[in-house]
Amino acid sequence: MGERMQRRSPLRGATAAAVGALILLTLTACEPPSSVTLRGHGWGHGRGMGQWGALGYAVDHHWSGGQILNHYYGGTTTVSVPPAEQRVYLTASKGRELVVTQAAKALRVDGYASNVAAVRVARLSAGRFRIWRSATVGCAGPWTLVGDRSAREVQVRSAVAPTNDPATMLQHCVSGATRYYRGSLRAVDALSTIVTVNQVPTEAMLRSIVPKEISASWADAGGGKGAAAVRAQAVAARSYALSGDNRWGSWATTCDSTLCQVYAGYGTRATGASTVTVAEDRRTDAAIAATANQVRRTASGRIARTEFAASTGGWTAGGSFPAVPDDGDDYAGNPHHAWSVTLSRATIETAFDRRQGRDMGTFQGFDGFSRNGNGDLGGRVVRLRARFSGGDVTVTGDEMRTLFSLKSNWFTA
Repeated sequence: MGERMQRRSPLRGATAAAVGALILLTLTACEPPSSVTLRGHGWGHGRGMGQWGALGYAVDHHWSGGQILNHYYGGTTTVSVPPAEQRVYLTASKGRELVVTQAAKALRVDGYASNVAAVRVARLSAGRFRIWRSATVGCAGPWTLVGDRSAREVQVRSAVAPTNDPATMLQHCVSGATRYYRGSLRAVDALSTIVTVNQVPTEAMLRSIVPKEISASWADAGGGKGAAAVRAQAVAARSYALSGDNRWGSWATTCDSTLCQVYAGYGTRATGASTVTVAEDRRTDAAIAATANQVRRTASGRIARTEFAASTGGWTAGGSFPAVPDDGDDYAGNPHHAWSVTLSRATIETAFDRRQGRDMGTFQGFDGFSRNGNGDLGGRVVRLRARFSGGDVTVTGDEMRTLFSLKSNWFTA
């Protein structure tokens, strides 16, 4: 009798053990993470052509430039257009006088009939400029006043025919260096100040843009098969430039920064140096020449705004063009096809506190992922929830990418 009273029910003991395990599991689940590792795919917005994917298709799949363009820019075709000129806003020039020199001493400036070695232009007020000239090659003068001009812009050009010799190019004097440009340079009254615009043929502009957007060495990949990807890039860059950009008004058609397409002119020479670091490359020049004046046109007849990004991760993001699988992105040399980054809890809390404008408390985790359904992990993140002790926050995948400088909006936690 006494022995039976001391026994514990096997069921009751099991239940107690289960409850204890549940309590331990709950406590463990509620423990705030010290960090979160995000694993993802791709680099960039993923819209249009993936540059690494184009290289993969060229080298691994033996695609032509036309096949690459057809794949990424569905609904468009390649056509030829007449030659055109671009007005490139040199973004670092805002508010700065235009100073130009030339080794050939053959500069011409509005309102002065003789050739000179250097020109300086300053904005006096809205629609009014002051111009100086110099007989000395260089950026420091000495300067002789030419006069004042009432105009919207003042052009500085070369009186000699353009060549590939830097001596015939215009040298734009900038801080710590001179930058060499084809075409003409113009001091323009815009943005309530003075800015510099490089007016240059589209094909000449591309000679600087294409090797800035991709590596010219890609043309050598796969025993030369990679040249197809470079040709595709040339057409995409040309189409993007010619599709139209209304951000700058009539005084510029594009700019030289990542807001448009990166453009550095012919090259740069550091102050005191004797050699020019050339931005152009013979391999990208060859791709531009092989596709001269070719663009992608939409079914409605407009030049397509052919966006591109470094790596799609395996699927393009859609947008102006249909989302398509990008098997070429899994190229052996692509460092962005798969990536990971670890964020500390402190980093996450600081970023969201700043975003929300208040203390969000302790970070608890990410959940509630909504995706576009294309590719690994369910595709790119459309939105997700960040949980904090002070409340939850819903953000888009693009907002997460910006908050933490992620390579793309395609990731999981």
